[in-house]
Amino acid sequence: MRSTYISTLAWTSPSRAALPKLQSDISKATTEIATGRQADLGLTLGVATGESVALHLARGAILSQKQGNALAASVLGNSQVALSQISDDANQFLKDILAGQAGNSSGAILADQAKSALEAFTAHLNATDGQRYLFAGINSAEPPMADYATGPKAAVDAAFASAFGLDPANPQADPKVADISAADMSSFLDGAFADLFADPAWGATWSSASDEALTSQISDTARVPVTTTANTTAMRNLAMAFTMVSELGTANLSEATRKVMLDKAATVAGSAVSGVVSLSAQLGVSQTRVDAADEALARVSDLVDRRINVLEGVDPAEAKTRLDTLTTQLQMSYATTAKVMQLSILNYI
Repeated sequence: MRSTYISTLAWTSPSRAALPKLQSDISKATTEIATGRQADLGLTLGVATGESVALHLARGAILSQKQGNALAASVLGNSQVALSQISDDANQFLKDILAGQAGNSSGAILADQAKSALEAFTAHLNATDGQRYLFAGINSAEPPMADYATGPKAAVDAAFASAFGLDPANPQADPKVADISAADMSSFLDGAFADLFADPAWGATWSSASDEALTSQISDTARVPVTTTANTTAMRNLAMAFTMVSELGTANLSEATRKVMLDKAATVAGSAVSGVVSLSAQLGVSQTRVDAADEALARVSDLVDRRINVLEGVDPAEAKTRLDTLTTQLQMSYATTAKVMQLSILNYI
């Protein structure tokens, strides 16, 4: 009969070998409780991992589209505010013209009011949201409207002086302004003066804006305009009406000639106001479409999140129970290992 022996290492190895796995399982359970997701997606999902990756990419694309739509909504809102201000100023200008036609305002007062309106109009069209000029179209890095005093004024003065033989240096103050007939003023307004607000003169002296308005992709299949440009007919007409009253010697014209000019200015400004309202309505349609696109994205995002949760989610209660069980097992393993390590043949000698 032979006796066999077992070493202390052999006694303690099984208990010690169980510790790393228990610690790893506890770490995974803790992660799952904290995140609500499987700790090791590849191991848990297997071949379904590809679907999980595709769903996360889709969620990223949805988030990016939502951010783009938020920017589009911001640009639309800022553009609508500017258009509202332009419309309000134009309506006030029409009231000023009516007061002038009724004899309640002098020509000099009307000219000053028109000059102020032109300055405000230029400022509104040069509005920016900090990243782009709203009414510059795709040329959004440049202010769309030139400063009147340093740009268009020279062309307006030259045309006015040339048409009526006035002092080129200051045609508005030339005494001969009083001799301009109503018929000649009407011909000038419909001819050489109107040409200043048509291409190519408009692009050369007034505007650096693009004819193509800024647009935004609000879904996979839809793109909408998010602003308008300074080159629209409404904006040109407003510039024409303001300039007409402020720069064509309104204070010195005869009553008959001033009436022709004010009538023309009222007609042009009235048409421009209608045009601005139409532009605002078009942007309102874009705002509605952006809102609808966001609602559709929210529904798709909800479906994607639900499917991701089905694939990757864990039951918090089950994970907590598993963590408690693993913790108990770890504590028992520590206790068993400690007991085994205390065993010694010396205790029995």
